[in-house]
This record gives sequence, structure tokens and C-alpha cells, in this order.
Amino acid sequence: MGFHVLKSEKNKNRFVVGGAILCCLIMVVFPEITAQASREAVNIWLNSVVPTLFPFFIAANFLKKTGMVSRISPKIYPFVMALLSGYPMGARITGDYYRAGLIDRDQMNWILSYSMVTGPAFLVGAVGVGFLGSHRLGLVLCISHYGGALINSAFYGAKKAGAKPVKSSASGRGDSYYNLLTDSILDSFRSIAIILAYIVIFMIATDLLQFSGALSMLPGGEGAALAKGILEMTVGCSSLSVCSCSEASKAALASFIVSFGGLSVMGQSMSMLYGCGVSLWQLFKMKLSQGVISGILAFSLSCFVI
Repeated sequence: MGFHVLKSEKNKNRFVVGGAILCCLIMVVFPEITAQASREAVNIWLNSVVPTLFPFFIAANFLKKTGMVSRISPKIYPFVMALLSGYPMGARITGDYYRAGLIDRDQMNWILSYSMVTGPAFLVGAVGVGFLGSHRLGLVLCISHYGGALINSAFYGAKKAGAKPVKSSASGRGDSYYNLLTDSILDSFRSIAIILAYIVIFMIATDLLQFSGALSMLPGGEGAALAKGILEMTVGCSSLSVCSCSEASKAALASFIVSFGGLSVMGQSMSMLYGCGVSLWQLFKMKLSQGVISGILAFSLSCFVI
């Protein structure tokens, strides 16, 4: 048993080291692509992620450190915070509840199944109006995205996520709120930097696929947009603007991409769920089912709206 575990760890280490070496080689061989992709990623991060997520990270960290989070229902709080700020806030808050001992593993999985959502401003403003050119389709995306998340929770066991009595979660260099706020800001900087790293990595991967011509082998612009969306959500949604398919099909594809979140969002969510025992495969299945449900809802609703 111990031998197999050790062998598995060695294989994981080799994979990580090999991946790091490959990334270094790519940056050396394709410096223009990596530089351009990094600039695009930093631009998205500065203009979209930091303004919407950073203040909420600070607030969530502060509530956690003062112990106030234990007084808020874990069934509602992660979803509401994700609704206000977007990915990966739902995973961050749910992970905080589990690490604090307020919910068990089953309850965590159930809450994750409907709390990993993005905000309505992104759905209506950026995707609906900006990429699809329709405010009505933006509203369709909202209904299908949140409706899909709630339906998705039925497949992961609607456990009662009741709070457990725990010790105060207040921490830091002292009991003063100033010290707790300072610690919250520092922790938030770390989380927001991790998100930037994942956006850069998957933006480079998307641009390399585009440069290699692999995306041109896919059927139509829809296939390329879907492939991009599987890697990075925003890039995939923006690619739908040049597709020639029907508006109902665009709405279904956009809803799937946004609800699935892309591997970039999954990586961000996994970093927020450290120490919770959630595997990438488990998260992948959860987001895939949510994406499929949301896509079906969006297509059905679009047939009535358009």
C-alpha cells in the first residue's frame, strides 16, 4: 500500500516538473505569443477580476477572522457572495466553512454544486450585451445559469447544511479589528494573485492553440469557441460573437461555457479549496453537469424569447 502511494507521489512530482519545464520551453520558443497572452490576461485581471473580487475577498476574510461567518447560514452565504462577485468566490467561502468545521464533507459538496456561479453583471453586461449583442439573451443566460445551478444541486444530495458549534475563528496577530483587517487584506492579495496566475497560464494555452492551427480543424466557429471556453471562459464567450449560428445556439453555448467555467476557473476554485479533500475530477463532473443543464435551459428559453 505504502509503495503504491509513494509511486503515485513520484509520478505526480514528475508530471509537475515536466509541466514546468515545458512551460519554460514554450516561453523561450514563442516569446511573442506568451508576452501578448500575458498582457491580455493582466488586462482582464485588472479591469474585471480585481474590481469585482478583491473587495469581497477582504470582506469575506474579515468576517471569517472575526468569527462572524459562523453566524451566517452556509446554505445561503456562499451563493450570495458568488452572486455579487463571481468566480471563484463560492468555492472560497464554502472552503472556509469546511476548514472551520462548520459543515461536513457531504454538505460541502452539496453547497459547491450550486454556489460556484458568476455574477449577473458579467452574464448580462459582458456576455449578453457585449458578446452576443442582446440584452434579452443576457437575461436568458441569468435564468439558465442560476436555474441550472439549483437543479444541479439535486444530483449531489441536498444535505442539510446546518452549522456546528465551533470555537471562535478569530485569528491574526492580536484581537484588535485593525490587525484582523490587515491580515484579511494580505490574505486577499494572495488569493487574487493566484487567480492572475491561472488566467495567464490558460490564456497562453489558448493563444498557442490558436497559433498552432489546431482550432481551425474544428467544425465551424462554434467548435473553436467551445474549445477556447473549455480552457478560459471569457475568451470562449467572446469568440461566440463572430459565430454564424442561431441566437438560440449562441445562448446555449454561452450558458454552457459560463456554467462550466473553464479549466482556468476550476484551477482557481481548487486553490480556494485547499485542505478540503476535493479532487479536480470531482469538481470537473460537478461543473460539467451544471454546464449541460444550463445549456439545455438556455436553448429552451431562447426559443420562446427570440
